[in-house]
Amino acid sequence: MKIPILPPGEIARRAVQAKESIKVAKQTRNVAKATDRTIKKAFGIEEQKKSKPEHGQQIFVFNHLQKNHVVYSLTRSMNNNAALAQLPFNGKKSVPAAIRKDLWHPFAQIRFPPGAGTIGLSAFQKLREYRKRHELEWGTEITLGEDGKHKSLKERGKALCDQRANSVADMALVLSRLAPAPLEDGVETREEREKNIGLIGEGSGTQVEILWNNMYDAESAEKWADNVVHAPMPAPTPSGGKRLLKKREIAALIRGEIAAKKELYEALDEKRIELERDRQESGIEVSAEQLEQEEAERRAEIAERLEEMKLEFRVDERNAFLEAEKKAEAAAKYARQVALEQRRVGADTFQGTPEEVEAAARAAAVAAGIVSQSPPSFGTSYTIPSTKTKSPASKVANESLQQAVLDPVARQAKKQAARDLYFKRQAEQAERKANDPEWYEMVKAEGMKRKAEKGLLAA
Repeated sequence: MKIPILPPGEIARRAVQAKESIKVAKQTRNVAKATDRTIKKAFGIEEQKKSKPEHGQQIFVFNHLQKNHVVYSLTRSMNNNAALAQLPFNGKKSVPAAIRKDLWHPFAQIRFPPGAGTIGLSAFQKLREYRKRHELEWGTEITLGEDGKHKSLKERGKALCDQRANSVADMALVLSRLAPAPLEDGVETREEREKNIGLIGEGSGTQVEILWNNMYDAESAEKWADNVVHAPMPAPTPSGGKRLLKKREIAALIRGEIAAKKELYEALDEKRIELERDRQESGIEVSAEQLEQEEAERRAEIAERLEEMKLEFRVDERNAFLEAEKKAEAAAKYARQVALEQRRVGADTFQGTPEEVEAAARAAAVAAGIVSQSPPSFGTSYTIPSTKTKSPASKVANESLQQAVLDPVARQAKKQAARDLYFKRQAEQAERKANDPEWYEMVKAEGMKRKAEKGLLAA
């Protein structure tokens, strides 16, 4: 297929168009962000800013599913160039051209306490140094097989790529150097302790947590120091998964609370029925005062148990979360509407409460000539002036944008006008009914007759 050659004028036009599109997109994004902050401030929603961990506070270890390569990273996602730089050349096709993320999976995650980023960076350096030594300094276990014969080149390369067990042993060694030396009567017992390996924080007693994808991988090391805590790695959640899990947890709590209340009321009812049955069989008569006292005790027991349920099923926390979700959804919906109106009107960021924001948006729309100053009456809508566009596609997009901006306002005005008309008719009908009962009876009879004719009522 022959590629058509564009004339220089067309190339220049497309370049200018692309530049303008990028500029408009940036302006729209900035306006949307500013509007979102304004709306959240107006609705009283505080932005929860999560503090990022210090550089070096976390070390992520990845493992290749087929060759058992091990790669260390300071970021949660693998970087192609940084990962390839850690893979040694152990023969033909031992180093891929690019990282395939479907063949790599999280192996472990090393967490250092806050403020220990320098210690984490030093440990990261030592782990990479030790793995490099494993790849360059090896003995007969790599060259000779179990029968004492030399391995083939392919087998030796495969054995050198498999650094899974060695990496676990390296982690145990490096992290054990952070543990404090045992003391006895103020004197260090390990006088012949190995020389300092150049690890920052050595002997400082820094507590380290390791999250394993498979807890059995930790058994590859002979021993672990007391300053290392092992835990399973949490399952990954998709985008928005934490909110989804929180909503599922709240739904489970609500179901548990409903079941507990039902069980409580059923148990109290059974207790009361059994007590009444015993009294009837024994012929004991109970006074009204005693019955009132028992009912008061029953209500007090119910109130006490309900208070316990509030703590057990975290009612206050649930209500706060649901209220925050409701506010966030309302603010997001309102922010989108105002952002569209700002983009159409070309006004600056609106400030103030939601009512003030709406008033400012309406005033800007009136000033731009998009809508009339007086609100529309029932049965009418805002008029959108015709705009000249360069192409039919841009014209359709412009009309769709205007309709998306003005439709919510017009619908709200229609609803309010219909509501006012309904209340007005109801008031007139009530006044005439009070002044002229005969008219009301006549209207009522006519209505019954029409319903009977339609077959809704028996004639």
